[in-house]
Amino acid sequence: MRNFLFVTCILLILSSCKNQDQILLPQVHFNSRVAELETDTTISSIAYFNENIICLQDNKQMIVLDTSLNRVYSLEERFNNYKTSYLFTFEDTVFLATDDETFFIDKDFNLRKYEKVRRIYGNFLYDDSSYYVYACCAGEFGGSVFFRDKATNKTYSYFATCARQVVRFKGQYVVCNNLAHLGRSMSFLFVPNPQHLYELKEEKMKNHCNWYVDVDSLKNRGEINPTGGVKSNYSYDLMSLVSFGVGDSLYSVVCSDTSTFIAVHKNDTVFERQRLFNRTIDFHDSRFIQAGRKLVCLFNLSEGSPFAAYLTRGRKSGMVVIDGNNIDFLDVRQSRR
Repeated sequence: MRNFLFVTCILLILSSCKNQDQILLPQVHFNSRVAELETDTTISSIAYFNENIICLQDNKQMIVLDTSLNRVYSLEERFNNYKTSYLFTFEDTVFLATDDETFFIDKDFNLRKYEKVRRIYGNFLYDDSSYYVYACCAGEFGGSVFFRDKATNKTYSYFATCARQVVRFKGQYVVCNNLAHLGRSMSFLFVPNPQHLYELKEEKMKNHCNWYVDVDSLKNRGEINPTGGVKSNYSYDLMSLVSFGVGDSLYSVVCSDTSTFIAVHKNDTVFERQRLFNRTIDFHDSRFIQAGRKLVCLFNLSEGSPFAAYLTRGRKSGMVVIDGNNIDFLDVRQSRR
């Protein structure tokens, strides 16, 4: 009888702790809606300039949206005089490139030929007054995130497979990683000070996904202690579509095999806070822009495993727009013209 009472008390204590964790979670309610965006084909990249969201389609034609997500046909007509192969942002400038020439967009939305030669490293993730942040991904073989200090031009790096987004939250840089290889996995790195990461002094290292394999002390990186006070957490069978802060809490839109939900970060764990769909959103690649106060995520089911993408649902893209506690999901529908 005494043992029975002891076990019962322990169970009650554990249950109370679990309930207390749920009570302490923020009680923000998110409003979500689903809309359609008609395009000619899938969207491959996006940029933001002067209150307009510029989208490059796979057929080399442009779509332009204002911040209310309405089409701006006058700008589309201007840009579509060119067959654009690349659309990208470097620091505060938006570039369009054809197979032969590179242009930048001036304040009046005219395309000006760009004659300079500048080296661009990796995939751009984040930019503020202190750091230009980019990443390099080698899929299941690893990857890294890089912080270029604007004041000193020094570059600091850390292991990240594969960094897709960086969020500035409570004085830290939160690096959001996804890997869609033989399933789903995600991880988050919390970086308090990039200057305490590994400094890369050789130029070739600054664009090398797995630079650490050339450093004897880091080759077996799984057995070393994290440097720079970096904290991390990992989850399997899940992928983070987009992460963002609301008030004092960090949230992520998370996709499992069977559902899509809002998760809140607490300590080293993510907790499901609100179910959005009883279905998943399949994607391999995601890109982000800050459009005024809105965070826009473009996701594609095309990178990482193209064969699997075509085999399951075909080539597909979509957008998620975060505005405080309002979330819009734009399903890109290709017109049948």
